[in-house]
Amino acid sequence: MDLGMKGRVALVTAGSRGLGRAVAETLALEGAHVALCARGEQDLADATAAVTAAGDGQVFAGQVDMAAPDALDDFVGEVEHALGPVSLCLVNAGGPPAGNFLELELEDWDQAYNLTLKSAVRTCSRVLPGMMDMGYGRIVAVTSVAVRQPIENLTLSNVIRPAVHALMKDVSLVGAAHGVTVNAVEPGLHMTSALERLIAAKIAQGAPNREVVFDQWLSEIPAGRTGEAGEFAALVAFLMSEQAGYITGQSLAADGGMVKGTF
Repeated sequence: MDLGMKGRVALVTAGSRGLGRAVAETLALEGAHVALCARGEQDLADATAAVTAAGDGQVFAGQVDMAAPDALDDFVGEVEHALGPVSLCLVNAGGPPAGNFLELELEDWDQAYNLTLKSAVRTCSRVLPGMMDMGYGRIVAVTSVAVRQPIENLTLSNVIRPAVHALMKDVSLVGAAHGVTVNAVEPGLHMTSALERLIAAKIAQGAPNREVVFDQWLSEIPAGRTGEAGEFAALVAFLMSEQAGYITGQSLAADGGMVKGTF
C-alpha cells in the first residue's frame, strides 16, 4: 500500500531512540523527508545515520530540549527553511520519571508538566497553522496506556498524559475541517530503553531481579510478549497516511491486550 508520504516533510520530536526513532525510520522508508530532534548528541547522530539509510529522502536533525521554551520553535523554523512546510508530525517527548505520589516533589510535577504536556502544546501550536493553510496535515501523539488504567509507580505519567489526550482531542476539532487529522497512540510495553529504565526503577524499589519484573509484566499481557518498535511505527505511519484521512480525534492502544477496559 502506498501511504502517500513521498516528498512530504515529517517532524519527529524525541526521535533519537526507541519508538520515536522507529517512527522516523518508517516514515523515511515510505519516502518522507524527515526532521528529527532530541537532546542527546550521540543518540541523535546514530539515529540520523539510521534514518538516512532507511530511505532516499532528505534528513534534517538538531539538538532540542522539548522542555525548553523556544528551542522547538527555532528548530521548526530551520526545518521549514531546509525542507519545506511540515505536513506530518509525531508529538513525542521522553516520559516523566517513575515514582509514586509520596515520593514526588512539587518540582517533579513542574518538570513533568513542561516535558510532557507543555511540549505537546508547543508542538501543535507550531505546526497546526501551517498544516491548515496547506489543507493537509497529520499529527500523532505518543502517550501511554496509563491514560486508560494507571500504572503502578508512574504517578506523573498517570496524571499528565491524559491531559495530552484531551489536548489532541481539542486540536482535532480545530483542524478537521482543514484536512488535518489529530490522533494519539498509547504504547504498552515495548522493547526499548525506556522499558529497561522502568525495570531498573522496580528493582530499586525492591524487586528481586529483572526476570521477576519482566515475567510479572508479561503475565498481564494476553499476547504473551512485549511489542516491537517497528509494529508501533507501522500503526503511526498508517494514521499519518492519506488513507487515514477520516480518522481523527481518536486514541488507539498498541499494548497486546494489556488494557482490560472495554473502550
